[in-house]
Amino acid sequence: MKLAKKKIANLELTNAIHAENRRRGWTLVDLARHLGISHIYMASLSRGARQIGSLKMDKQRRLAAYLGMSLIDLLMACGLLREEDFLIASAIPQSGCQDGMGA
Repeated sequence: MKLAKKKIANLELTNAIHAENRRRGWTLVDLARHLGISHIYMASLSRGARQIGSLKMDKQRRLAAYLGMSLIDLLMACGLLREEDFLIASAIPQSGCQDGMGA
């Protein structure tokens, strides 16, 4: 199931990249130049042969901005983050704020 979900995420990302390129009149070479990566690397990303997680954080941010989304949304769309990664309430002891630390 995880593999199928990753393929769907890669397909959605590929579609988003191509749609934005069409909207801007850009090619993958233009986008690669904008991100500061080689066009071969960009082509590998766009067809799912490489993962977004292989990019340095600054390049991930630039790609997210290019696609009009936050970095967190991009990483979630690619399956690199999940909602559960942000849910820490179960890790906090029940007495967490009742030990005189609250207001």
